[in-house]
Amino acid sequence: MSKHMLIMNLCCPQCGELLTEGSKVHLDAQVKETKQDGEVRLSAIFGDYTIETDLKIEEGNVVEFRCAKCDASIMLPLMCKVCGAPMASLNIQSGGYIEFCSRRGCKGHALGGIGDIDEMMSLMNRMFETPYD
Repeated sequence: MSKHMLIMNLCCPQCGELLTEGSKVHLDAQVKETKQDGEVRLSAIFGDYTIETDLKIEEGNVVEFRCAKCDASIMLPLMCKVCGAPMASLNIQSGGYIEFCSRRGCKGHALGGIGDIDEMMSLMNRMFETPYD
């Protein structure tokens, strides 16, 4: 069985620059517990939680994310409903946005962010480039 992959083209909510490079999202980050600063590459594939980094990010560590282009914070004043860590947000190039938890290992995230099923279906149709939007 093959798995259809949805690669999200994600942009900075501050400067609007595209941060997706291939199947990775390039961000700058600081690990709160250790104050390490560096780059991270998050998977741009919807539902894939892998990251690439030279930083030592232990399970449960919280990371503050910044745009790799303009250095603006992408952190939100919202807490994850799963674990209580701060949420981060990126815009989806085709419209809408994704919010994701900053804690390593937490899978808390939201597409669109508003919980409206019609808006969610419209966003998914745009992302899959279907004619139903």
